[in-house]
Amino acid sequence: MQQPQHIKSNFQQDHPEIKNSTSLMVSNLDRNSPENCPTLPFRAPGFGILLVTKGTLQIKINFESHTFKFRDIICILPDHIYEIPQDPAATLLFTYFDKEYLVKKGLFFDISESFKIFNNGESMSFSLSKVEYELVIAHMLSLQSRLTIPRDTRYVDEMVHASFLSVVYDIFLLNEKQKKIPSGIIDSKIELTNRFLSILSENFKEQKKVTYYASRIRVTPRHLSKVVKQVTGRSAGQHIDDFVIREAKLLLTSHIMNISEIAIELGFSNGSFFGKFFKKQTNLTPGNFKKHNTVTV
Repeated sequence: MQQPQHIKSNFQQDHPEIKNSTSLMVSNLDRNSPENCPTLPFRAPGFGILLVTKGTLQIKINFESHTFKFRDIICILPDHIYEIPQDPAATLLFTYFDKEYLVKKGLFFDISESFKIFNNGESMSFSLSKVEYELVIAHMLSLQSRLTIPRDTRYVDEMVHASFLSVVYDIFLLNEKQKKIPSGIIDSKIELTNRFLSILSENFKEQKKVTYYASRIRVTPRHLSKVVKQVTGRSAGQHIDDFVIREAKLLLTSHIMNISEIAIELGFSNGSFFGKFFKKQTNLTPGNFKKHNTVTV
């Protein structure tokens, strides 16, 4: 079943560059440009780097509130749920890039580590010193400038990619300094876990059994669950439930679909089965969650 258009394209409608398949962009987010801010909670389609250049930002990540201040960097990661105020009390510089861009350029990130960090209640963020901030913002602004160069300019792709690498290496260097994101070599277990999470992100509505994902990866369900838990701290089954619950919360906050429609959208045979599943995972009924998480649309 396809993701409903109002949810799938929420982030992309607010960023036409992404909707039109541009896989790399830099934009400014502030109260003077509300059209650049996603208007509802959204599931990130790719990676992003938010740099707070002024003020204080209150943001929800997987429906948990976080506060960031001037010179903080927040890393946006695929398949996590974010909510940025349409009228933020902060000025932000936002760099976005998708998985396809990374693959095309031969770059690979350990996505499984992001799930471990978020499930431990942390946010993927850094606080920068003045010197670090000036370096990062200079590289992000350089990338933003080069993205405006006409596409038929000689060597434009090389110039843009060089600027992009400067931004990415800034993050890697901060990682080495602060050890926020483990940066070990991607071994076979991490590779398997990344494959599982990638397949899961595209199939969790229709397929909720570990056996399906194990067969796709050609390992036994027991081996898959064991490896995934070793890498992320959570079993394959728990990750499946996590994806379903995050999407359920996203749909419930939109207030466009009723609970029965959401149940069908998420692959449940009826609203009763969905309600029992949601209550077991969150200790709330879908109705109670919907009532206390109103988003105007």
